[in-house]
Amino acid sequence: MTNNPGADRDVKEVHQLWAGRFQGVLSTQSLAEPGYPFGSVVPYCLDGAGQPLFLLSHLAQHCKNLDADPRCAFTIAEPTEGDVQQSLRLTCLGDCSPIPPQDAAAASRYFSYFPQGRVYFEELNFRFHRLTPRRFHFNGGFATARWLGTDRILRSSFPDPAQERQLRGEVEQRLPSVIRGLPDIGASSDEQTRIAGLDLWGLDLAAGDRLRRIPFSEPVESVADLLAQLGDQG
Repeated sequence: MTNNPGADRDVKEVHQLWAGRFQGVLSTQSLAEPGYPFGSVVPYCLDGAGQPLFLLSHLAQHCKNLDADPRCAFTIAEPTEGDVQQSLRLTCLGDCSPIPPQDAAAASRYFSYFPQGRVYFEELNFRFHRLTPRRFHFNGGFATARWLGTDRILRSSFPDPAQERQLRGEVEQRLPSVIRGLPDIGASSDEQTRIAGLDLWGLDLAAGDRLRRIPFSEPVESVADLLAQLGDQG
């Protein structure tokens, strides 16, 4: 634990970045040029334990690299139009391995965020992978860089599936008001906005191929908590 309020605030922002960026650079150990890293931009979502899920082509270089050596780095950054060196950046070191085909929960979660991935999975032999984090390195600007343990970043969510279903139902009922004032999501009349994911700390919405996270200021554990947070968004 830390007594530094600024550090705690930074970690809270990093939690939301980790959950809501939806794309990053996966750096693997190159087979073609041993000793050199190989970076690829990939989409991702988090599983119920807060670990990234990827859907990778068995023909892709990064997938071949992981088959030989699962050690990798995954880097995400806060989008900005200003000085990128003052934005939030997070690099995760860990091991990325294929997920057993019988892990239906991972597939269901990923397709909720990226429904177009179903074609890749069913027809093009893409494979699901999970990144198991070992350590994180955070940088939020000048003099803020530091290492963080997995206990500071990874968050499990909704141990009770019934609780999650109940809260999702409440969001569904209020979706039109939730998306009001969000011009970057659901703005087109021919793209229906839907819930991609919901966890204790945020709501993920999708419209077409666009994803948007609405962070919660406090964890949501009840309908009353959820209504308070959705009221904040209104």
